[in-house]
Amino acid sequence: MPDDPLVARYASVADVAAELGEDITTDSARGKQIQRWLNRAERIIRARVTELDDWANADGGYKATVNDVEVSAVERKARNPDGMRSMMTQIDDGNFQQTVDASRSTGEIVILDSEWSLLLRSSSTTAFSVVDKAQPDAFPLPHYPFGY
Repeated sequence: MPDDPLVARYASVADVAAELGEDITTDSARGKQIQRWLNRAERIIRARVTELDDWANADGGYKATVNDVEVSAVERKARNPDGMRSMMTQIDDGNFQQTVDASRSTGEIVILDSEWSLLLRSSSTTAFSVVDKAQPDAFPLPHYPFGY
């Protein structure tokens, strides 16, 4: 991919086309639209993960995860670009109703919470890092001297 910071580096139109099961060329109107969505998805990720390039260059698995997240976000947008939540078609006496999952019905490029948890990782293990510890179910009572 080019070194242009506005162009997605970790996913391509071909990746999204494979996910959608469609034959989409980069030069087609659909391909250009998907490229813009990929660029937007990567800018959203870069805004929150400032070490994206460093982490991706150091770890091939992380680079593949970034690709998966970008492709998934764009695939959701490509399958439902208008953000329709429910659709009903009526033909003569029969009708057909289809409901779309809420995560696919925003009509926007959205990185899900589960995807953010894959992308974000602690970059510091200094004395100022916070490590969560399990809290006990019951707190022990203080020990008093015998006969108190």
